[in-house]
Amino acid sequence: MVKKKILPKDGNETFCMAPWSHTYVSPQGERRLCCASREKSSWIKQYIDVENDDKSTEFVPSKLDEHWNSEYMKDIRKSLMAGEEIEQCQVCNHKLLNLHTYRGYFNHQLFPDKIEEAFEKTRDDGYTEMKPISYDYRISNLCNFKCRMCGDQLSSSWEAERRQMKNWTPEGDPWMTPENRTKLQNFTREVLEKELWAAVHEERIEEIYWVGGEPLMFQIHWDIMEHLVKTGQSKNVVVRYNTNLSRVSWKGINLYDLLKHFKHVNISASIDGTGPIVEYVRHGIKWDKWLQNFKDGLFLKEMYGDAGIVLDVTITSPGLFAMKDLFDLALELDVISYIKKTFEFDPAIVMSPSMIPRPILEPLVDDILNYMRPKVTDKTEIYIEALEDVRNIKTFEEKYPNWLEGLQRGKTSLYEVDKFRNCKYNIEDIFKQYNTDLYKWWKTIPYETFI
Repeated sequence: MVKKKILPKDGNETFCMAPWSHTYVSPQGERRLCCASREKSSWIKQYIDVENDDKSTEFVPSKLDEHWNSEYMKDIRKSLMAGEEIEQCQVCNHKLLNLHTYRGYFNHQLFPDKIEEAFEKTRDDGYTEMKPISYDYRISNLCNFKCRMCGDQLSSSWEAERRQMKNWTPEGDPWMTPENRTKLQNFTREVLEKELWAAVHEERIEEIYWVGGEPLMFQIHWDIMEHLVKTGQSKNVVVRYNTNLSRVSWKGINLYDLLKHFKHVNISASIDGTGPIVEYVRHGIKWDKWLQNFKDGLFLKEMYGDAGIVLDVTITSPGLFAMKDLFDLALELDVISYIKKTFEFDPAIVMSPSMIPRPILEPLVDDILNYMRPKVTDKTEIYIEALEDVRNIKTFEEKYPNWLEGLQRGKTSLYEVDKFRNCKYNIEDIFKQYNTDLYKWWKTIPYETFI
């Protein structure tokens, strides 16, 4: 049966341009609709994925030509053109991570002029003549940070630590086995890098999103960016980054010098607080160095508008106590912020502010809001919206029947890592310093001790 096609202007609220323009690959070689899609993994589950009982442990990667008009992708396009809500798009449909959705970026900011073309160039069976023009290839998990709401799939430093701690298994983490590691490296070199270069040489790229791992550690990033500038393609390319901003140069090449040549630039500089708190949450960051790198990039606001360089904030449970300082920094530098909360799919995610019981959470957040409201501006209104969301969503106690058992697992895991890293300042110290009630409650959560 042929599904009816409904344009967004005629009331289609679920349509997204991503399956007509964008191609995404995770550091473990999984092809997805985008980085925010909740999908059934083919072999490695990402943190936001839906459950998949028949998941394989064998790495059998696909090439872009095989994936782009596969039956899976064609079914996605048919459903989205019909205005149907699909499970892959839950993050945008229900705003699970952000108040501002990725769908909105593709439809309203990046490719609004290509929506009708997408309908015209797509057959009833979902096959499209359009080729991807937006690339998000996370070709490696190479990263020099071990952020506490991250993990081994997105950080080689986390991966190395897990190997050292010997708390991984080939069954649970098949991508970490030597044979699969070799397959992944070969796939990256022989397929993904060639696909990226093919799009560059065909002058087809209109947007490229550099994410990792830490993308400013990828040699191919610097090679492609230099090529785009030297060939003049850069003037037609939108470039985005999600970076820990620990460096802005590589082997004598300065990032900010390259970025002056592009059609539009957006640097989302990941940050979760200030000073000692952020140095705990984002293990590896040097706060003063990060802040100087960010300030050096403020000229991008003049060239590309407020989105040129932004604070990309993840709200964590310890990071709540640095939100006032981060808010003041946004005011001082006159920059906008993107804000998301730590995604929790299990009550063991103790970095999530939702792990805090409501009688403690509400007055804690209210205090932050009361501090911010008299000083809020158009650019910082997002802090109010995001913190109100944190205040009002269900806590672990309200959401999970096994919430206490989950907190015990989470606290045990966190303390195991803290002990391995020989941390001199930890989450307990933060709670004790800033909120007596939270500290006392946290101390009641039992955990396994380590010798």
